[in-house]
Amino acid sequence: MVACVLLVIGIVALEAARTLRHEYRSRVDDVLAAGDRTAQKLAARTTEVFDGVNQATLLVKFLTEQGANAPLSALRTAGVISDNLVQFLYVADRRGFVSTTTAALSALNVADEDFFKHHRREADLDVLVAPVWVDPITGAKGIPVTRRLGAHGSFDGVIVAMVDPAALSLAYARTEAEGTAVGILGADGIYRSRTVDGALSFGERTDPAQLVARASNVRRTGKPVKSPIDGVSRFVSAAKIDKYPLYAVVAVDARHAIGAYRQARTKVLTWAALVIVVTLLAGSLLLEQARRLDASRRIARKAEAAFRATLEGSLDAVAILEAKYDAAHRLQDLTVTDCNSLAAGLFGLDRESMVGRGLCELAPSLRSGGSLKFFDEVIRTQRRKQAEAQATDPPLVGKWLHHQLVPLSNGVALITRDVTEKKAAEAALATLARSDGLTGLSNRRHFEEVLEQALARAARSGDTLALMYLDLDGFKAVNDSFGHAAGDAVLVEVARRLRSIVRVTDTVGRLGGDEFAVLAESAGSLQDVQELGRRLVDVLREAHEVSQKKVGVTPSVGVALFDGKERSQSLCERADAAMYRAKTTGKSRYVLAAAHHGAQLEAV
Repeated sequence: MVACVLLVIGIVALEAARTLRHEYRSRVDDVLAAGDRTAQKLAARTTEVFDGVNQATLLVKFLTEQGANAPLSALRTAGVISDNLVQFLYVADRRGFVSTTTAALSALNVADEDFFKHHRREADLDVLVAPVWVDPITGAKGIPVTRRLGAHGSFDGVIVAMVDPAALSLAYARTEAEGTAVGILGADGIYRSRTVDGALSFGERTDPAQLVARASNVRRTGKPVKSPIDGVSRFVSAAKIDKYPLYAVVAVDARHAIGAYRQARTKVLTWAALVIVVTLLAGSLLLEQARRLDASRRIARKAEAAFRATLEGSLDAVAILEAKYDAAHRLQDLTVTDCNSLAAGLFGLDRESMVGRGLCELAPSLRSGGSLKFFDEVIRTQRRKQAEAQATDPPLVGKWLHHQLVPLSNGVALITRDVTEKKAAEAALATLARSDGLTGLSNRRHFEEVLEQALARAARSGDTLALMYLDLDGFKAVNDSFGHAAGDAVLVEVARRLRSIVRVTDTVGRLGGDEFAVLAESAGSLQDVQELGRRLVDVLREAHEVSQKKVGVTPSVGVALFDGKERSQSLCERADAAMYRAKTTGKSRYVLAAAHHGAQLEAV
C-alpha cells in the first residue's frame, strides 16, 4: 500500500511539473509571437513613415538642384509634407544657414550639428536618420531625417525633415500591456523613440547586437532578461528594418506577461496537493476511499460536461484524434475520438457520424501528401505546431484553413479555423497597395519597384529598355470646365488607351494627377521605340467625349533609353526633362531624351 501511494504521489508530481513546464512555455511562446507580430508591424509602420518623409525630401532636393526655390509651404498645403509626421522641414545651404523653412521659428544655422557634419564629410551619405535633436530656438524635439544636397560629390547643403518621435511608437504602445516598452533603436545604439505606459522618451543607449542576442536568448530559454535602461525584466522581440539602420523593439513586462501562468500554476499545484492528500487518506481509510471514489466520479462527470460545453462553445472546429500505429510503430491514421459540431460540419457530417472515423478516410490527401509526418512530429516531440494550407479534399476544396495541433498523451487535438475570407482580404489589400484607385494602373510606388527590377534585368541581359513619361495637355481645362468627375472619366479613358497600345509585358503606371508612365522592356531598336512614341501621341490625341462635347486632351511624351548602367533616378530625370521639352516645344508630341544631361533632345 505504501509503495502504491508513493507511486501515485510521484506520478502526480511529475505530471504537475510537466504541465507547468508546458503551460509556461506555451504562454511565453504566445507572448513572443505577439511581440514579434507587433515588432514587424512597428517596423513596417516606421518604414512607411520614413519612406513618406524621404519622398518629400527627394522632391525638395529635385526642385532645389534644378534651380527652383523649393516652395515648402505649397508642398505642405498639397499634402506632400505630412503635418501628421513632419513637425517642420527646412533647407540649409553649404555653410549651414537655413534658407527656407516651414516653421514660424527655427534655428538660423545648423553647421555645428552632427547630422550636418556627417553629410559635409561623407560624400556617399545620401539620407541619414539622426538621433533626436532639440531645436535651439523653438525647443521642438524631433528625429532629423536629412538628405544631402549636391551632385557628383559636391556638397551644397542639407534638407532636414523633423519627424515627431511619437509618430513611431506611441500608437503601438497604447495597445500593449502595462509595462511594455515599444521603441525604435538606431544601429548606433541610440533610441529614436521609446514608449512605456504612455510615457514617450528618447536618447536611451543600448548595444543593438546585445539586444538581438538577448532576444535570441529569451526565445531559446523562455526566460526574460533585465533591461539595462530601467532594470525591468522583459521578454524581448526585435525586428531589423531593412531599408534603414533601425530596429523595432517590443519588450513585454514579465510580471504581466506570465500573470496567467501564475494563476494556472496555483491551480495545478492546488490540484496536485489535493490529489496527494486524497491518496494518503485513501491508503489509510478504505471506506473513505470508496466515498472519495464516488466523489471523483461526480467530478469527472462535471468535468466531462464542462469539457463538452467548452468544446461546443469554441468558435473553431476542434477534433480529438487518437494515433494508430502499425507493428513497426509507424503512424498509419488518426481516429476521431471526440469533436464539436463545427468540426463535423466541415465534412458535412454530424458529431455522431464523425466519431470513430479515420482522419485519412475523411481527408485522403493527408496520406498521399505526406502530411501524416506533421502529426507524427507533434506526437513525438510533444510540442504544438500550427500551419495554414489550402484544402484539396471535398467538400473543402479551395478553402484556406489554419490548423493548430496540440499534443495529447495518445494523439493530438486538431483546432481548425476557416481563414478563406482573411486570405482573400489580404490579397485584396495587396492589390490595392500596388494599384491606382481610379485607373487600376500601377501606382507610383509599385511602378518604381517594377522599374528597379527591370533595370537590373536589362543591365544583365543588355536588352533595350525604354521609359516614357507623359503629361496631358489641356487636362486642367477639362476639370475647370466640366468638373472633376469628367476629369476622372478622361483619366480612365487614357488608361484604357495606354493598355491597348502597349504589350502585355510592358508596365503602365499613373504617377499622380494627369502624369502617366510606360516602361517597355526588350523594346527593340530605336525605330521601334520611336514608333511606340508616335503611336502613344496618335492614340492619346484623339478627342474625348465629355458631356456630349468633343474635348481635346493631347499628350506630351518624354522618352529615355536605359544606357545599361545608370540608376533609376537618372533615367527618370531624363524622361521627365524630355517630357517638359515636349510640352514647351509645341505639345502633342514626343521627345527622345539625350544619352547624357545637357545634350540635344530629339523632338518628334
